[in-house]
Amino acid sequence: MRQLPQDFFRSPYAFYEELRAEGPVHAIQLNTGVRAWLVVDLDAAREVLRHPAIRKDPHTDASREARGLPADDTGVGAVNTRISYHLLNTDPPEHARLRRLVTPAFAPVRIDALAPRVLAIADELLDRIAADDAGRVDLLSEYAFPLPITVICELLGMPVADREDFREWSRVVVEVSTATPTEIRHATDAITDYFERLIARRRAEGLGDDLVSDLIAANSDGERLTDDELISMVFLIMVAGHETTVNLIGNTVLTLLLDPARYRALHGNPAAVPALIEEMLRYNGPVNVATLRYSTAPITLGDTEIPANEVVLVALGSANHDERHFIDAARFDPERSTSGHLAFGHGVHYCLGAGLARLEARIALTRLVERFPDLTLAVDDAEMRWRESILIRGLQDLPVDLAGAPALR
Repeated sequence: MRQLPQDFFRSPYAFYEELRAEGPVHAIQLNTGVRAWLVVDLDAAREVLRHPAIRKDPHTDASREARGLPADDTGVGAVNTRISYHLLNTDPPEHARLRRLVTPAFAPVRIDALAPRVLAIADELLDRIAADDAGRVDLLSEYAFPLPITVICELLGMPVADREDFREWSRVVVEVSTATPTEIRHATDAITDYFERLIARRRAEGLGDDLVSDLIAANSDGERLTDDELISMVFLIMVAGHETTVNLIGNTVLTLLLDPARYRALHGNPAAVPALIEEMLRYNGPVNVATLRYSTAPITLGDTEIPANEVVLVALGSANHDERHFIDAARFDPERSTSGHLAFGHGVHYCLGAGLARLEARIALTRLVERFPDLTLAVDDAEMRWRESILIRGLQDLPVDLAGAPALR
């Protein structure tokens, strides 16, 4: 049984290449002691992501057995169960009901209508950075994080002043493999209490023009979201709605600053940005490994059989580097065809917020290059610190020089 190498969080791709050469799926041991099956090539990943025997619901007997939990366990460990009834934790046909109720909020026409506000937020943040005249800033804290979290707060009708609390709660949730049970419980209890109060306030004061109000009012064939489903869906939108974009922006800027000529070439060339963002999603996307799945029956991938009642993890980052689908996959090439990448998943659980993430990343990068065409890294690439999360592929910080001083090499 394999274990994740010590440098996995910094650079997982060499490990993935080694695994793909040996087969499409491998038994690994997580640091929690749980055995999991890691799916590493693209064809096998697609099969698992749509296979009817691979399920998501963490509350079932099969999922509890897969994680070595007792039969009477809640099924989600230290996590407050009231935030566990969302799209990522449900299977068909229940998943279809929830998705019908939520999908209208992410319709393309509604996402496109957000562009002027996203542009205004980006400019406000860049004005603040320029006015500070610090010369050196952490672009993650000052730009990549506040842009999407402000958008999500405004969409949900939440005070933007609460965003730092959510940054910390979200960090614990997505870095669950390194957080303690006490930290996880504290964070998820705080999230649950916050959204319970927010929903109660909307109902008491009257629904408004925000996403929480839309979800309260959502109705499909006479069905509505339950209170726990409401809390869970708002939680999912809040966390997934900013984590993906924060790390997509951060990873993109880092990759470009490691090739300064490519970064500078974007100045005055916004038409090149969408393809570049799409290649970044493939090359070093913000989601490394998809959320937990469980086998409810044996499934064979290549020459390996995954038994029933096992944890299954799909390494999206590895699938997107599969050389059989992407020639010279380890090279960043915005001119390549990225068709078929799995950065936002595949099948019924394909990310609802993909359009919003693309919009925010496109605007964020375009405006950044326009305002700071001579931006450079402030430290050597080897000093960059990566988050210790098997789920998220993202930086802890991104120190840059604004005035164009050469990066330390």
